This record gives sequence, structure tokens and C-alpha cells, in this order.
Amino acid sequence: MKIKPMMNHSDSSIDALGEFYQEFIKFSNGDDGKALGIVLTPQHLTDFMCEVSGLNKNSKVVDICAGSGGFLVTAMSKMMKEANPEEIKRIRQHGLYGVEADPNIFALCIANMIVRRDGKSNIHYGSCFDEKIIAKLREQNIDVGLINPPYSQRDHNELAFVEKLLSVLATRGVAVAVVPINCALGTTCKAERERLFKRHTLEAVFSMPTEIFNPAASAPPCVMVWTANVPHPADKQTFFGYYRDDGFVKRKKLGRVDAYEKWESIKNEWLKLYRERDVKAGLSVKHCVTHKDEWCAEAYMETDYSSLNQADFEKKIKEYVAFKLLNDVD
Repeated sequence: MKIKPMMNHSDSSIDALGEFYQEFIKFSNGDDGKALGIVLTPQHLTDFMCEVSGLNKNSKVVDICAGSGGFLVTAMSKMMKEANPEEIKRIRQHGLYGVEADPNIFALCIANMIVRRDGKSNIHYGSCFDEKIIAKLREQNIDVGLINPPYSQRDHNELAFVEKLLSVLATRGVAVAVVPINCALGTTCKAERERLFKRHTLEAVFSMPTEIFNPAASAPPCVMVWTANVPHPADKQTFFGYYRDDGFVKRKKLGRVDAYEKWESIKNEWLKLYRERDVKAGLSVKHCVTHKDEWCAEAYMETDYSSLNQADFEKKIKEYVAFKLLNDVD
């Protein structure tokens, strides 16, 4: 009575089938579904990334690691909000594209789109490194790419997926990717970082909450925004956001939830800072970087000491004393 109507309405941005699948995997496998390759992108993160991309009813959107279709579901919802019936039909037939290599997850993604009355989302079954699939996508003049690539793969690192996504997009298309923070630190993916800067422009990097994928992934993530097929200018000031606090808190058996309803106002502030390229102490900074530099706010932000008070000092002292007691440190 509650779930089916939600899935029937295209204005719902929740990946309901993905949520169901992950819950069933927990009971059947005794884990959170990582063994079968499904780690859902939190719905509020897909929403934020879609907003950052600037997509609209005329956009063409692709996710080359589509998974259960979370990004496509959210993108569809946002694209249809201001569309008329004819435009909605075009969005369903020619506005959404995806690639998924796992047969079980591919079937889930297709089902996810079908229950939203979208049977022509152009979801390809196969690897995103299959040049035949990539060639077909390049013909579509796609202008928005969204991706949460698989982490710690043996054959391809996370930025290799981002690089492939950018190669699909039309010139000046926008790619938004959530990847581990080590991709931004320069300790890994060095060859990919250099190639990316030669061919594309790094517009922004947001340091995201460490536990945003809790409990499915432990690696701290960041969100990167790229402009496709425009080499990174030497004098370009990239925007860096320190977006570590999304207002969510952990609740037993529920995971991270927006218990105090802070997310909407926090999201709006994050988006406003990025769109206006505004520098705010403790939240954002702009800096010229190369492929050899660190791509994160922490490396360039100045600490705002004016907001500190006696209570902050006392809190840290108590935390330090508690740490010593708990860990038996002299």
C-alpha cells in the first residue's frame, strides 16, 4: 500500500527496489550486500549530485556504473518536474542512459526503470570499458554524467571510471563523481590524474561526511565535478568544499538518518556556495591546482578560530581524558 504507489510515480526519487534488494541480501548473506557488488548511493547524496550537475528537462544523463539505477531514478524525477507530457515521453525514451556489468544488478536496474513506466532507458548490459558500448553512448550527445564507481577494483581504479565517463560526454558536459578521498590526495591514480587534467577541467571537489556510506563503505569519500573535453587551464581556481557535516546522525537499526531535519538547509547552503563560488571560512576555499597537488579543501582552508569558545576547549579535554581511560594510556 505504501511502496508500490511510490514506485509508480516518476516524481519519487527514492531507489525503492535497490533498498529492497539490499535488505533481502542482509538476511540471506548475513552482510550488507557488498559480496554481490551492490552498495547503494544514499538518496540524499544522489539528490545533491544531481543538483550540482545542473541537469534539467532537456538534459541527457548517463551512469556507466548504473547499479540498481539510483542516479537515473533521481535524475528522472528532477527532469520531469517542469516537463510537459510530450517532454516527459522524450525524457523516458531518449534522456536516460546506463551501463551495468553484473547480470543480477542489470536486471534490477531494468526492473527499477520499468516500474516507473520507463522501458526505454537505454540500459546497456556489459562493461563500461567495452568500446562498442562507449561508441554507442558517444553518438547520443550526452551532457550530464553521474557515477559512483566500484571501489578497490583489481583492473581499474576509481578515476579510470571517471575518465571513461568523461570520454562519453559531449564537449562541456558535466560529470559528477563520488570517489574515495585518496583519489584527491595524489597518493594513487597518478597516471589518471595527469590524463584527466590534460583533457578535462576540474571544477570542484567536495569533502563529504566520512560515514555517508555507513556501514557499506569505510573509505572517506569526496565528490568531484568535471567539465568534459576542455583541458584544465593553468590559472583555473578550483572550488573546494569542506562538506563533512550533512546533519545526519546514526540511529540503531536505521543507520544514518536526518533525525533533526537539517539536510535541506545544509544542502541549499552547500549548493549556493558552489554556484556562486563563494569562499566561507570553515566551509569553502578556491585554489589553483595541478595534477600533482592535493584536490581537497583540507589542504587549503584556513581555520576560523573566532568561533571557538571555552565550551569547545572543555569538550576536547574531556574527550582526551576519556580516550586515555578507555585505552589505558598513561
